[in-house]
Amino acid sequence: MQQFQSKMKALRVLENEHMLIRSLMHEWFSEMQMIKTCAPLARFEHVNNIRKLITAFIPVLVKHQEKESRFFFPILGSYIGTDQGPIITIEAEHDEMMQYFDHFLEVTKVMNYEVDDIPLIMQDLNEGYEICMVHMYKEENVLFPMAEKVFKIKDEALLLEVVNTKII
Repeated sequence: MQQFQSKMKALRVLENEHMLIRSLMHEWFSEMQMIKTCAPLARFEHVNNIRKLITAFIPVLVKHQEKESRFFFPILGSYIGTDQGPIITIEAEHDEMMQYFDHFLEVTKVMNYEVDDIPLIMQDLNEGYEICMVHMYKEENVLFPMAEKVFKIKDEALLLEVVNTKII
């Protein structure tokens, strides 16, 4: 079981959501790995399974990202700025990963792709996966420690109040 890195309860809520997001990502990433070794025609079934998993995953990811964008980033940004630096980079990654996930859903919406197209479709989806994984790592190892250094007690209390909601 993964241990929390953050000492602040509010950051632990976000960190716990990262654990859930990683778990959900692992489900569809496992399906992606199966595509590499299965019979060509079986790949369509795996793509459909990934579609279902991604469709369930995206609302969870979006709710989490909204918490960060609406509450965590503005509070941290009041100390470190939001015009440049890590917050602007992290927010851009939110958009970038969603573009990959939305693209996957759009391309696979109707079965108008060939079995030979599936490796390229999976390569694009893998880009979104990698961005998301590195993104959460940066939040946990850069932004969260920054927040722990600069947040005042009132900041933590406010953040805990607004982020302590379910994303599922």
